[in-house]
Amino acid sequence: MAKRSFYYAINLAITSTIRRNRSISTTNVSAMTTTKHRSSFTPKMATVTERSFVCSDGVRLASRFWTNFDDADANNLQTRKIICLHGWLDNAASFNRLAPALIDSLSSDGKNNETLSEHLKPTEIIALDFPGHGLSGHKSPDGPPQLLAEYVYYVAECVEALKWGSGRISAADGAGDPASDKITVIGHSMGGGVAVVFAAAFPELCSSLILLEGGGPLARNAKDCARHVRAACQRRLKSNKLLFSKDSFDGKSGGVRVYPSLGSAVEARLATVKRMPGEQYMSEEAAEDLVSRAVVPASSDSTESTAVIFRHDPRLQWPSLQYFTREQVEACYHDIHEANVPVCVLIAEDGYPVDSLSEKAITEILKPGFVQKLSGSHHFHADPDSVGPVVEEIVKFLKEHNL
Repeated sequence: MAKRSFYYAINLAITSTIRRNRSISTTNVSAMTTTKHRSSFTPKMATVTERSFVCSDGVRLASRFWTNFDDADANNLQTRKIICLHGWLDNAASFNRLAPALIDSLSSDGKNNETLSEHLKPTEIIALDFPGHGLSGHKSPDGPPQLLAEYVYYVAECVEALKWGSGRISAADGAGDPASDKITVIGHSMGGGVAVVFAAAFPELCSSLILLEGGGPLARNAKDCARHVRAACQRRLKSNKLLFSKDSFDGKSGGVRVYPSLGSAVEARLATVKRMPGEQYMSEEAAEDLVSRAVVPASSDSTESTAVIFRHDPRLQWPSLQYFTREQVEACYHDIHEANVPVCVLIAEDGYPVDSLSEKAITEILKPGFVQKLSGSHHFHADPDSVGPVVEEIVKFLKEHNL
């Protein structure tokens, strides 16, 4: 009972906040409303648009949105819905290769390029920029600290704004239209942790859960709680004076490193990967995708300068005020398994190392029905040399469950 009450509390907190702030300003969201399915559907190659909306707390979320149908047809289609959640300090561009390849693969037979009627379905994929990442807005200086469970709230805001799930998030008891299409949630790294908590809090919305190099929230020992709070408070006290020296926080506050060019920022991103645990690496193409969405000109006064700075919220690099305990993570796994949400876990041969306790919990409690180890590193879904097999395994998993 104690385990389930924790995730019920997350669900209740999210639904209560959304119900209190129902007015969400959206940009070009109406085209994503689902209605009746057409008797026939001819897919087109995946196309992408930029979409954004303002959440009920004022934070603007940016996203990339892929479809295989025309906007003019949107109101007549019942679609396959997929939401993609990126990793820490990454952004929606993490899925620049996976999303269109996934749509195109679901629309055709890889062997003879003939359409597969049983799996042929209009598909829409949205990849979010979490707050403080990519092109999304930053939390206000007086806002609450950015916790992993808070990202679940913004996923819920996105689902509500898109009118996915027929309003079941705002219904405290999870009630809603049972015929409404559910959502496939794909999470990479930290996004996998967010995806796991979302699926545990709202299992009735999830048709499946796909984890890419991420098995859930980073678990910490409960006995270290006070130490984590101390470290977070000390860092916040030290950094706030510099970070919020201006009247407003625009992402360009003092202390931000300036890179002479986009290329040098890409090199810095690649160097960061090499310092991560294990034998990780990243292609230059994937790094350029991520960095291009993560930087802004260092100065607005000169049109000739090529210098850039990263625009992500520097508070993302602070110690977290609160971590999930291992018991809470395992409770999440338990709830997902009990709800019969199909789970796919894809890991990379040279990916992020997973400790034995976490690996055991995933195997024995989450019990994913589809597990594959593929060539590549932590960003195998973003690297051009390794994304192909990742897409193939996701398609195989979705087809096995008729999704």
